[in-house]
Amino acid sequence: MGLIRVFERLYVKVYVVIVVLKEKVDVSMMTVHGDDSKVSRVEFESSQITTELYEYVHEAIAETPFYYISVLNNGMHQGAIPTCHRQEASQYADISLSKTLCIRGSYMLYSSKYELDLIEAMFQQFGVDFIFSPFTLLERLYSDKIASKAQLYVLLYDEYSAMMIFQQNALLFASFEHVDGGVTDTAFDDKEEEAVVFDLDEEHDEDGISIDDLDALDDLCDLEDLDAIHELDDFTDETPDFSLSDDTQTDDMQVIEPSMEDFGMSYQHFLVIQRCLERYYNSDTYRSEFIENIYIADANDSSDDLKRYLEEELFLNVVIRKVNMGDELLALSMEEVQHAL
Repeated sequence: MGLIRVFERLYVKVYVVIVVLKEKVDVSMMTVHGDDSKVSRVEFESSQITTELYEYVHEAIAETPFYYISVLNNGMHQGAIPTCHRQEASQYADISLSKTLCIRGSYMLYSSKYELDLIEAMFQQFGVDFIFSPFTLLERLYSDKIASKAQLYVLLYDEYSAMMIFQQNALLFASFEHVDGGVTDTAFDDKEEEAVVFDLDEEHDEDGISIDDLDALDDLCDLEDLDAIHELDDFTDETPDFSLSDDTQTDDMQVIEPSMEDFGMSYQHFLVIQRCLERYYNSDTYRSEFIENIYIADANDSSDDLKRYLEEELFLNVVIRKVNMGDELLALSMEEVQHAL
């Protein structure tokens, strides 16, 4: 161990963290030599993941044996469950094809073996030392708060969101979501989610015309007076009504469906958070405690809109924390290396 410390003083140490997103790959790198350190960041297109990215990393690590490569796990088949006992895990998720890790004897992280193998294969040219769970990063960001009452913690980056509810250091609920085109896999619920369907035939205004009614118009010539067209309301002045009837609302909170102007990423993240809270409150699987506060680590710069949605629609107290994913993952990587030594 002492000999390793000696060599560490002679060589530069290089920490590389890689975050693979839908349309880009973010690479953050820290070089450390003695008390001096330097951080650099490069962004690659996804199509460049096998060329420029490899060359960039190889050049950075070529001159030192002390380099550490970390990748953030964005696989959709991952999660965290409030037990470390595999026999109890089935009530939360199917982990039969997953690798698991018990955290402090309190809760379990799991991730698809197949997706983890894909990450290792993707970067096999230089190897991967750490594959970080977004839940690990989220807990680290709020390690000073999870010992308090039940509160929701959220990490937002690109189209992904990781959510955890802690009470007195105990995990109550967690979910990992991808919001591109709606909610996909969740970390806890293997049951089929109820689909959101806009049924054009189900309801229409009294004075409106349903699609089926169009069959009755056999010929435009049946219209005796073409001037009657001017009596029609201007279609451009109509605003679609996406409000839900009372029988589609839960007992705990109102379901908010999107209006036409609200399909931005902030609103999509809001919908995901809302649905996860519904699942947390309404399922008998979880020990549901009332949530008043939500802490958001936001790497998307979506704070203003998202904060407004959560406060006005769900009546939550919202605390936003701006984060840089590269900086946070570099700090986590350095901590892991020091722990391993």
